[in-house]
Formats: sequence, structure tokens, C-alpha cells
Amino acid sequence: MLNLNMSDTANPASLASADDFDARLKRTDEDRWLATRYADQAGRERLVAIYLLNQELQRTLQTKEAMLGKIRLQWWRETLEQVAGAGPVRRHDLAEELARVTAGRGDLMAPMAGLVDAFDDILDDHLQAGGHQPDGEHEARHLAAEAKLMRLAGVALMAGAPEAGLAAMERVGEAALALKAELPGARERWDVARGGARAAPSPLWPAMLHLAARADAKGREPSPFGKRWRIFNAALWRRL
Repeated sequence: MLNLNMSDTANPASLASADDFDARLKRTDEDRWLATRYADQAGRERLVAIYLLNQELQRTLQTKEAMLGKIRLQWWRETLEQVAGAGPVRRHDLAEELARVTAGRGDLMAPMAGLVDAFDDILDDHLQAGGHQPDGEHEARHLAAEAKLMRLAGVALMAGAPEAGLAAMERVGEAALALKAELPGARERWDVARGGARAAPSPLWPAMLHLAARADAKGREPSPFGKRWRIFNAALWRRL
């Protein structure tokens, strides 16, 4: 029988606490963890859970067979439907944490489902082509998934966030990923997108600050202190 417990965190003897999830994000994605320090407690806990969900979805792209990835995605799709409903949620620590931090925030359900759908689109390509293809159309699907994550994070921080601000977040997320993947025209795209991000309302910035800690044009990573300094300056001046 196929085991549908879809992560190392499934069905633990005791469920993790908010501090446990916080430590998990710090260990696996310190840039985003540092950025979440600039959100209030509720926003920070929502962001942490959302970023860990994104990591689970990212793992679906690393399965040996794309169909197994799609099965994992379906498990998460069904779990998020439970999170959105009034009934019980599967005993899975991240699922229950998502239910806790999104309680009363029905506006987050559609963006979370949209994030799952974006990964499903990527896996459709993997099924048809036998894996990742470095072409424009397939790369665009990866950029779209990053845009969905940025939008979800923005809505998590600011209910009723203006569409212009969320769109600016999507563009800067896509541009940063394009830059990392060294796609054609990525540098110009990044310069335009980061300029546009300055118009985003301040409550949205904790979902963008991690981009200030990116490697420089020569691929050099900042030191731990340099990373924190860059994020602090980005938060202070609202400039990536």
C-alpha cells in the first residue's frame, strides 16, 4: 500500500510547537527566517508555516518519478482543503500548524491552493519531458510558482493588501529567481522589479527582505553579519 504520509514531519508522537517550526525554518532557510523577524508575531508564525509548506511542495519536484510527486501534491491539496474546512485536520504537525495560523483567514485558502497548482503545472512538464527542461516555457512555470509564494506571503501579512503591492511582490520574486537561474535579461528584469517594489506597503516587506541577502553579481554570498546588515537596511529604507 502506498504511504501517503508526505513528509518527515507526518504523524509525530507529539506535535511540534511554533518555536519548533521557527527553528526548522532557521535551519533550512535562514534568509527567509531572518526576514520574518521584521513581522509581528502572528504574521511571523504564518510566514514560517507557509515557507515550510513551500519546502514540502518543492520536495515533490525531487522525486524519482514525477507521478509520485503529483501524488504528494494531491495529498497536500486534500490536506489544505481540510485546513480550510470546519472539520478535523490530518494528524500532521505542519498541517495542524497551518490550520492554527490561518484560523479566521479564509482569504489565504485560494492563494495556498494556487501555490499547489503552480507546482502541479511544473510536474506536468516533468511528466511530458522526463524531467526539468531548461527552456523558456518551463522556466516560466518555476517563476510562476515563486510569484504565487510571494503573493501568498503578502496576503498572510496584510489582509486586504492592495493588488498593486501584491503584483510588485510577484514581479520581484520572479525577477530574483530569474537572476539566480541566470536567465536572459534577468539583470534588467531585477533592476526594474526591485524599483517597483519600493511602492509596496511596509507591512508587506517582511516577505521580500530575504531577497536583500542574495549573492552578489559574482555569486559571492554575504557573511552572516553582512546578511543581517543587508536585511536591516532593506527594512529601514525599503530598498532591495
